[in-house]
Amino acid sequence: MTRDEALNVLGLAAGASREEISAAYRELAQMLHPDKYGDNKRLRARAEQQMRTINEARDVLLKGARSSRRTAGGRTSSATASSPASIAFEATARANAAETARLSVVADLRTMRERRRSMLMMAGVAAVIAFFFSRMRGGIGLTIFSVASMVAVWGVIDAVLLSSQVDALQKRSRELLQTRDAARKIAEEASQLGA
Repeated sequence: MTRDEALNVLGLAAGASREEISAAYRELAQMLHPDKYGDNKRLRARAEQQMRTINEARDVLLKGARSSRRTAGGRTSSATASSPASIAFEATARANAAETARLSVVADLRTMRERRRSMLMMAGVAAVIAFFFSRMRGGIGLTIFSVASMVAVWGVIDAVLLSSQVDALQKRSRELLQTRDAARKIAEEASQLGA
């Protein structure tokens, strides 16, 4: 993974400090953690792959990151954990991570919807073929009818299973959107307090 790819994975700009990388990683890892998907094995597997990518991105970026956080004026920040500047920094990191996580979830959601649509189309075509060959007599007609029937049933079952994944991803996307908006509001209020 290149440095630019790693920045993109964590939703960071070039020149991000060690603190920004750590905060983005921490927030993104919390939001995309496999435990967020409960018993859904397929979504957990996708989340585990995303965690491997996030971990790799963090490792790539921390290899040469500077260790001081800079403010908008170019000064090094010496903010304490409870100062408005620190709160704004953490809230901004959370908002950015929530948006990055949401975009990842939306991409997965698009993929699942396309796959569900493909499975339904396959099931429909197989059902038409099964219907047509159900009228034929002989071994070939019976074989094609049997195979087409199985494919139609398989397509419908897979589409139903994908629907539960689509629902879970839609719910997660809404949660991340709310998290992003709440974090942006906190960052804005903290920035106003610090000004």
